Amino acid sequence: MLLYLAFSILILGTSLVTSQPRKRGQKGGGDEGVKTMEEVLNAIQGQLDDLQYAFYSVHNARTFATGSEKLYTTNEKEGNYQSANATCVEAGGHMPAPKRDSENQALQNVLKKRANQSVYLDRNVSGYFNWAPQEQINPDENKNCVAIDTNGKWRAISCEERLLIVCEFSFVP
Repeated sequence: MLLYLAFSILILGTSLVTSQPRKRGQKGGGDEGVKTMEEVLNAIQGQLDDLQYAFYSVHNARTFATGSEKLYTTNEKEGNYQSANATCVEAGGHMPAPKRDSENQALQNVLKKRANQSVYLDRNVSGYFNWAPQEQINPDENKNCVAIDTNGKWRAISCEERLLIVCEFSFVP
């Protein structure tokens, strides 16, 4: 909607700058400008509709392929929790925080494809858990972070371990 408004203002400004002033008593000019602007706005709306359709088509295909509406991807680098979190935020995403089995599975698949053992999860995950047997957060005060392994199980680890950096992106709220 904001993009639509910006284009409208741009087109209005352009038409005002390029139109010729009318002399007093001269008729015409106004209706044609409005009609042209409406045609341009309709064309832009059509392009936005096409773009939205294309976006959702790609989103639905990716969701179908991965089983998750979230996109988990890596830059193939490793880092501790703090550097992984900073990398994800800088990229416009955040640390992975699976909230259901399908998301946990999609994240697990990223690890399997890269033959990595584990990746950090957001420490504030809530509502969905997939702890490995006998695991819990902070059992000995040195393990304040959470990682997922290639089996999809979660375990407590030190926040200083160097793991594959994987970020989560959500395209549809």
